Amino acid sequence: MIRRVRDKAWNYLYKSLRYCVHLLRFWLAFIYSKRLKNVSFIGITGSAGKTTAKDLSANILRTAGECHSTPRSLNYPDGISQILLKVRPRHRFCVLEVSGGNPGDMDRPLRLFTPSIAVLTLIARDHFKAHKSLEAIAREKSKLIKALPAQGVAVLNIDDPLVRAIGESCDQKVIWVGETKGANLRLLSARSSWPEPLTLEVEYEGRVYQAKTGLHGKHLALSALSALGVGLAADISLMTAMTAIAEVKPAEGRMEVVSTDGDITFLRDDWKAPHWSFSAPLEFMAEAEAKRKILVIGTLSDYSLSASKLYPKVAKQALEVGDIVIFVGPHAPRAAKAKGDTGIQNLHAFSEIREAAAFLNALLEPGDLVLLKGSNKADHLVRLMYNTQKPVSCWVSRCGIQSFCGDCSKLYKPIPSNPATVLTKDNSDSTNNMPLAGHDSGRKVIIGLGNPGSKYQNTPHNAGYRLLDRMAKKSHGSWISCSEGLVCEINIAGETLSLFKPAAKINNSGPPTRLFLERIGANINSCWVVHDEMDLTLGQAKLKQGGGDAGHRGLKSVIASLGSSNIKRLRIGARRADDAGTAKTSVLRPLSRSDETALEKGIDRAIDILLRETAAPVRANET
Repeated sequence: MIRRVRDKAWNYLYKSLRYCVHLLRFWLAFIYSKRLKNVSFIGITGSAGKTTAKDLSANILRTAGECHSTPRSLNYPDGISQILLKVRPRHRFCVLEVSGGNPGDMDRPLRLFTPSIAVLTLIARDHFKAHKSLEAIAREKSKLIKALPAQGVAVLNIDDPLVRAIGESCDQKVIWVGETKGANLRLLSARSSWPEPLTLEVEYEGRVYQAKTGLHGKHLALSALSALGVGLAADISLMTAMTAIAEVKPAEGRMEVVSTDGDITFLRDDWKAPHWSFSAPLEFMAEAEAKRKILVIGTLSDYSLSASKLYPKVAKQALEVGDIVIFVGPHAPRAAKAKGDTGIQNLHAFSEIREAAAFLNALLEPGDLVLLKGSNKADHLVRLMYNTQKPVSCWVSRCGIQSFCGDCSKLYKPIPSNPATVLTKDNSDSTNNMPLAGHDSGRKVIIGLGNPGSKYQNTPHNAGYRLLDRMAKKSHGSWISCSEGLVCEINIAGETLSLFKPAAKINNSGPPTRLFLERIGANINSCWVVHDEMDLTLGQAKLKQGGGDAGHRGLKSVIASLGSSNIKRLRIGARRADDAGTAKTSVLRPLSRSDETALEKGIDRAIDILLRETAAPVRANET
């Protein structure tokens, strides 16, 4: 009781002190703003695109004079006070991003500055919970437009009905931007197909211009158009403005491209994730050209459906675009329901981001394009990217810190000595030094080798995966994501078997396999590795214990990671009568209908062998 009262008292004191600090800062900024009469203020608001429009506008205005602008997204009322105190009378321009996230949020900032140019990008469901309706959001945002002096200029999105209504009642000059006929800056087309950046075709005063940017995603065309409109309002030529926007890189966490040392590209759109905006990055990924497209999705916001209906729906949409889809966070199990009874293998769900990090590190390979889409405050998904380069220390969920993790001192610590803690490319081979002893827990594990992704399902190389899928289906088992891969517990004749698919390309199956076996305390003597075998024809299946890898790189990885070649292998024939190429090309060549029938017979024989083996000692070279 005493502790609860004390905590409430401290909380009240903290809030009171913070309010006093904010109020003091406001009045200091209010007094100081009187010295800034020669500074032209540009205010930018809207439900999306503010930060990008702000960065582009500032770079355009710098071609005409010294310009100060909002750092990152410091767009809340007290943030505006902080920015004003850093503006100097020598500045010709100051670009301010203004949020309006809550009713009345616009009032205090507009007492500090009068915009000469005001931009309103669009009205959407951001902060819908606070405002209760789109019309209420529009009313709050419109305060910036109404604050314009008689000679001021509004830059407005003609395509948004609510924004258009605001502009039509505006007495000041309006520069309309958008696709609709009648726009002063009319967008004729937008192209953004990875790896090419966003390029716009714009019509202005009867002439057509091509504007190149350093941005990615067609949805950012509105931000670019708005910035060009700001340039025109400031009497800067369109050609000069287009040159300026080409120099600007994406803001952090807003369709920002980051390439890692391992030739893996991350597309960071992890600042916020309102559901209404989710289609934009999906469209971008659909049109992107990449070896594999991996979508990592965190916490969504501002949605009208219940979470139990929303996340499975989003998962299905993502699966249409990505080769692999990973959900992270408390709603991830809801997304996993999209699997249903279909046995989808490329959808994974992790409640804990640390488990997702281990899974992703084992999965990634050069040429991958990875989208991180989530809410930074809720998820901090950027840790998944940092962890691919150096083991991350902090895996706290909802730490409450708004800033990105790159600025946090708690992000890193030395590489952990226990290889099961975090699987990274730096320490994944550290498991090779000592044979896996296990704890002889009695658990029997069937390890199926294969490649994740639908394009590999119909190839001989995925024989191990296919056998496990068959066993899981016959036993009505369900696949569950873990940090090392996928696991399914089944019961056959009173015997519990753990079916395991490593979360890695087949040639890198070893590290996640060892981590899984260590975590569950299994011994290699109670494990069977199922893989394709080019020395056997389709339809054959043989059991073997010990020996070399016969050129199978997946088996080689497992042997190296487990530290022993004395492994039971169930080999499923993969050689076809018409195979004339190398083993590498043959095992990845899709199966014909007759070949698939033959492979299924081999899998049937392998299952029969396996069922006998799980109840009896190993018999080498059994047919």
